Amino acid sequence: MDNDKHAHNRCSIEVRTRYAECDAMGYLHHAKYWEYFEQVRTELLREQGIRYRDLETDGVLFVVYKASITYLRPVRYDDLVTVTVTVERTSRTRVDHAYEVVLGGETTCLAQTTLVCVGRDGRPRLMPDSLWADSH
Repeated sequence: MDNDKHAHNRCSIEVRTRYAECDAMGYLHHAKYWEYFEQVRTELLREQGIRYRDLETDGVLFVVYKASITYLRPVRYDDLVTVTVTVERTSRTRVDHAYEVVLGGETTCLAQTTLVCVGRDGRPRLMPDSLWADSH
């Protein structure tokens, strides 16, 4: 994969952990990481000129088929983290993403998801050519 194509399949955002996202110990709650991952996936699409809401309007939906996560160190209230998503594999019906959360140069979390393209009826469907063409 050349550097330009690699950059096209990767996106990073900075997120400051809010107080409301933390548990009683002051750590970012484990479930909130998934919201950060959804946010960075949406930004990746936006960088490609695609709005997820427009896909939904056209009846193209992506559902999480598989997800895994490894927490390496805690993120605390008011920490500024960098969340990166990389598209690792695509087919006409699915996308595999890898995520990394970094704080102060140290990886705090690694995760992976597989999203499946479905129609409004919930059945698998082919991705639109506009999405497929950009990934190859």
